[in-house]
Amino acid sequence: NTPPFAGKEGKYVKSRNIKDRLDKELERNLALKVEPGDTADEFVVCGRGTLHLSILIENMRREGYEFCVGPPQVITRSTEKGTEEPYEIAVVEAKQEYMGSVVDLLGQRKGMMQDLSTSVGGDTQTVKYRIPTRGLIGVRNTLLTASKGTVVINTIFDGYDTWAGDINTRANGSLTAFETGSGPSYAGQ
Repeated sequence: NTPPFAGKEGKYVKSRNIKDRLDKELERNLALKVEPGDTADEFVVCGRGTLHLSILIENMRREGYEFCVGPPQVITRSTEKGTEEPYEIAVVEAKQEYMGSVVDLLGQRKGMMQDLSTSVGGDTQTVKYRIPTRGLIGVRNTLLTASKGTVVINTIFDGYDTWAGDINTRANGSLTAFETGSGPSYAGQ
């Protein structure tokens, strides 16, 4: 637990406490898998998606645990064909005026369009994509922003297939502080 603000809010901050809590969670959470990380202070926690892990993270935070969490990663597998990753079928419904943004965003994330249909009234369209699960991480908020909150997206696991290559999932940077205090207004621009 080495971030700049480590130990400021949590009651349990040592890796030993976090390991004990994760071991306790393994007793009742059968879909969870915990493996040691690269160092003694790291753990690789595998679950049934980001919602499953988010619930665990939030419960631990409320119980007083303090820890750093890295970005989610999909679970790949190696076969004689090479590295394979999970793919999902994504069905997206949006107003016709926003469909260009939807198609562009899913295309950037290595999605392959399978079907496009228009509603009877002609004001909404439904598009079906087969897309790597990596491409779906964080796409919901981006689609909601692009469609002014009107998009509906549903996904279902479709199976494993060949690695799709690099996926650019972030267009903007982020600002990280290394100490508390105030800064000039131009620093955030």
